[in-house]
Amino acid sequence: MDQPIPEGSIRNTHRESNPIKRKFAPKRVGDAARELVNGCSQYGPIIRQRLDLERMRQPLQKGLFHVIENDGLAEPGFLVFLPGQAPVFLQTRTKAAPPCTLRMRVSPTLGENGGSVLIATLDLIQHSLRLEDVWMWKGSPIYDTETYSKRREKLKDFVEHCWIPDARLLGGITTTVLNPKSVQKAFTTISPSVHTFELIPEMAGKRRMWLGVTEVPVKNQAPIVAPTVLPPVEKATGPQRVLAKAVDKMPDIYDIYSATGDLIGKASVQQFALSQLLRSQTTAEGIWVMVEWREEFKGYEIKKVC
Repeated sequence: MDQPIPEGSIRNTHRESNPIKRKFAPKRVGDAARELVNGCSQYGPIIRQRLDLERMRQPLQKGLFHVIENDGLAEPGFLVFLPGQAPVFLQTRTKAAPPCTLRMRVSPTLGENGGSVLIATLDLIQHSLRLEDVWMWKGSPIYDTETYSKRREKLKDFVEHCWIPDARLLGGITTTVLNPKSVQKAFTTISPSVHTFELIPEMAGKRRMWLGVTEVPVKNQAPIVAPTVLPPVEKATGPQRVLAKAVDKMPDIYDIYSATGDLIGKASVQQFALSQLLRSQTTAEGIWVMVEWREEFKGYEIKKVC
C-alpha cells in the first residue's frame, strides 16, 4: 500500500477486573447481521483454524503470511454494518454470546448495497476492539477474491474516511487497528505477554491458522513461512493549525485540511462549549482550528478555534 493505516498498539497490559457488559442487539438485527456474514464467503463464516504444523509445513513454506500476536484469550468475530443500524458484533462459534451492538461513529455509507463486514477481536476483559480485516465492503464480498493486502486497503479507507475513534462513546473500549508483523520479526523475539499467534494468508479466500506460543519452531530451524513486511504507521502528534469543515450528518465531526489544501483526515470535538462555538462560527468555507492527535482514542481532537 502507498499509505499505511493508522495504528494502535496491539498489546494492552492494562486489565480490568470487571469485564464490560454487552448490549445485545434486537433479534431481527442480529439475525440480519448473521445472514449477511453467512453470505460473505463460499467457504462459510469460519475465520481461523488450529495449525497442524507437520501436515502444513510444506504449504506454509511456499506461501506468504502475515503474523498476529495475541496477548489475550478473546477470539475474532464479525463487525457488521447494516443499513440504518448501529454496528453489530457477533461470533459464529458454538455457544457464542448473542450478537451485541456497539456505539461507534461511522459513516452511513458502510450500509450501502446491503452492508459491510469487518473482522475484529472484541476483548471485554481488556476493554479493547481490534480491527483486523475486511470481508465485505459496501455490498461487495471481497474475502474470496482479493488478497489480504488488497483487503487491507479497504481497512485503510474505513479508518480514514468512514470512522471516528471515540473510546468514551464505546463505553471505555479502546479501538485499535491491526498492523501485523513479518514472520521473521514475530518469531525471532517473542514477547512474554503473547499467548497465541495467527498466520494470515496473503492469498484470497484462505482461513487464518493459529498456534500456541510453545508451538513456534525454534530459531535454528528453517523458517516455516516466507517473511513479509507491511508498512509502519506514523501520525503527527503535536498541535497543528488546520482548516475544519463540518461533515454532513455527523455532528461534532469535521474533515481537516492542511494549509496547502490537503485532506489530513477527520477530527472530533469532545467539549460541549467548543462544540457550540464551532457550530455558531463555521461557514461553508470552514473554520481554522488547532488539533492534536489523541493517542488514547487514536484520532484527532479539535482543541480550540484559531
